[in-house]
Amino acid sequence: MKRLLLLGANNPEVARQARALQQSGQAYIEGFLDNDPAKHGQNFHGFPVLGGVAELTRWKGQDVECVNVITRDTRTRHQTTRQLLAAGAHLGQFIHPSLNLDAVDCRAGSYLQEFAIVQAGVRLGRNVSVSAGSIINHECCLGDSVFIAPGANLCGIVEVGDGVFVGASAVVLPRLKIGAWACIGAGAVVTRDVPAGAIVMGNPARIVRYMPIEEESLDG
Repeated sequence: MKRLLLLGANNPEVARQARALQQSGQAYIEGFLDNDPAKHGQNFHGFPVLGGVAELTRWKGQDVECVNVITRDTRTRHQTTRQLLAAGAHLGQFIHPSLNLDAVDCRAGSYLQEFAIVQAGVRLGRNVSVSAGSIINHECCLGDSVFIAPGANLCGIVEVGDGVFVGASAVVLPRLKIGAWACIGAGAVVTRDVPAGAIVMGNPARIVRYMPIEEESLDG
C-alpha cells in the first residue's frame, strides 16, 4: 500500500477523499503538510498536520510520496509543488478510488476528485488538479500544473498548455489549443484557440487582458 503526505490542510473534501482511499486499501495517509505554523500539531478532519514543507526531511529515505492538494490558483499550486520537489519530495497521485482511468495517461502529482470524468486517450501532465463534476473528453492533452474547476468541460482532442486555469462550468470546444498560463473564466464558452497568458471570458469567450507567463518549470 502506498503512503501519502498531502500538502494543504484547507478543504474538508480532501480529508473525505483521503478516508475513501484508505478504506479502499489503495493508500495510507500519513498526514498533512501546511506552511501555516498555526496549523502545525492540529487535527484536520481526522488527520494530523505534521508541519510545513521542511518536515519532509524526517521522511527522507522512506517510501512516502507527496501530493499537492492546494487549488487556490495555478501559480500558487505550481510554486508550492516546486517547493516540495526542492525539498526532495517524490510526487505521488491522489485519485478518488471510484474513478475509471483505464486508457488514461496520468502523471505524478495528479489530484483527481470524485465524480470527475476522464475519458480514454487523455494525457495528464504532472501536478494536474481535476475537480468534481468536470469532464475531460477523449484524447485531450494537459500540461503540467493545470487546474480544471468543477463542471468544466473539455470537449475532446483539446490541447492545454502548462499552468492553464479552466474556470467552473467553462466549455472548450473540440480540437482547440489553450496556450500556457491562460485563464478561462467561469462559464466561458471557448470557440477558438486561446493565446498563452490570455484571460478569456464570456460566450463566445473573448480576451479581456493578459497575465505574465510563468517561466519556471517543475524541473528547476
